[in-house]
Amino acid sequence: MSKTVLSLAPLSAELVKLLIQQTPGVPDFEVIAGHEMPDEEIKKAISGADMVLGDYTFNKKITAEMVSAAPKLKFIQQPSVGYQHIDVAACTAKGIKVANTAGANTISVAEYTIASGLCLLKNMFHAHTSTKAGKWEQMNIKPSELMAKVWGIVGFGRIGQAVAQRLKPFGLGRLLYYDTYRPDAALEAQLGVEYADMATILSQSDIISLHAPLTDSTRFMINEDALNSMKPGAYLINVARAELVDEKALAAAIMKGKIAGAGIDVFSQEPVPMNNPLLAVESEKLILSPHVAGVTNESAGRVINMSSANIARILKGEAPESLVN
Repeated sequence: MSKTVLSLAPLSAELVKLLIQQTPGVPDFEVIAGHEMPDEEIKKAISGADMVLGDYTFNKKITAEMVSAAPKLKFIQQPSVGYQHIDVAACTAKGIKVANTAGANTISVAEYTIASGLCLLKNMFHAHTSTKAGKWEQMNIKPSELMAKVWGIVGFGRIGQAVAQRLKPFGLGRLLYYDTYRPDAALEAQLGVEYADMATILSQSDIISLHAPLTDSTRFMINEDALNSMKPGAYLINVARAELVDEKALAAAIMKGKIAGAGIDVFSQEPVPMNNPLLAVESEKLILSPHVAGVTNESAGRVINMSSANIARILKGEAPESLVN
């Protein structure tokens, strides 16, 4: 009897099937397109599904109620690194395996992080808007060099390490990192990084980039006290999880000149509502983007190929990769 894959991603059933069939030796299966279904229809469809391809737009949640009514469901493949819209605890309790696409957007996010830091240091947004307005502020832009600066990396997993690797040629004064897990000295030497506690990261860094997961201990780790500990000329970059940062405190810190500015790609509510405090900050050294750090054509290709290959593994009776439970 053929298996059923319910796809909650905004892709046609035909395309999802073709992608999975790229893997040789996959037995026959059916794909049901569920992205346009209302929640009640999804509950009905998931009850007969063996596997689910999740929604990379995060609009279609997979709740405890849904998985409790899915007796055949054995595997959920989320086509993204994040999986906050899936009740993983409920899946684990039901014996349902959940996988993501860890590492698919590492290069994209690392490159974006460094680009954001350079844009802030070089004051490029102000340079653009000023010149476009017909002004010629050659001596007023006052860009800075990255060379000899101190960069602090918070969270030293795949992305944090990729950032460190790409920063090596810039000739930083120091490249600090903090993580609850410390890798061996050989990797530190290879990447040219120094381990430091958060207090040191905050007080000594000219740029701090966040790459940590959201946990009870990291939630609002960048709060008013942390921002007050930073250098007045320092910049904060958040390409990780919005809830690592107190948005209200960050907005106030920039407006009061406690820190020089920030590059923010993630928000507590997405799309960003107009009452988000960061939108009220009138500073050209606050660069905002709509959660695009990891969204490149190349990373999207890796995500969908990794996801379809993992579903193919399950269909063939093989072990999946990148499990999160």
